[in-house]
Amino acid sequence: MSGENGNEEESRGLKSLRQLIRILSVKSGIDEAMADDLFDFLLTVDPEKGISDEEVEQIKGYKQADVRKVFRIFYDLRIASYRRGKHPDTGATRYYWYLDSRDADLALLRRKLQVLEKLKMRLKYEKENEFYVCPKDGARYTFDYAYEYQFTCPKCGTMLVPDDNSKYVKVLEDRISRLEEEIKKDERRVFGR
Repeated sequence: MSGENGNEEESRGLKSLRQLIRILSVKSGIDEAMADDLFDFLLTVDPEKGISDEEVEQIKGYKQADVRKVFRIFYDLRIASYRRGKHPDTGATRYYWYLDSRDADLALLRRKLQVLEKLKMRLKYEKENEFYVCPKDGARYTFDYAYEYQFTCPKCGTMLVPDDNSKYVKVLEDRISRLEEEIKKDERRVFGR
């Protein structure tokens, strides 16, 4: 049973990392499918040997410049590392890339901590504000905004009604609690705490 939970946690972590890679690829103007493919490919590379962008181009058919951009995203996320070496024929400097699982764990942990901070900020906002909602379109407004419009929807003119956000607060508190537990487990695994 604990093996199944370990695999489930690992696959959840891998899924989160893949989502982050896709987001960063799109932001960088890189094809997310290529980034995903290169991530899968790098997972198969022996960390002792690594692989050069030239070898990746020969095997996968992607341009070296594009491979370097994707590997740079991995490097910036601290999930990939490289070692310098020499090209066997020309003697030119080559970079041999590989995924470092410890670095991947740290990247995921950092991402979870960022998400936790955003959830806590949202929870604080929900607890510190009173909300009103339009019964027609579900648009939600803070007390100050509703007051400014005399508690009528600025879009349709319908009277706003008080919004009970206690369920939303409870969902946020539950998510925060689960994420904090997950982070504690990750920290124990990564740092041996």
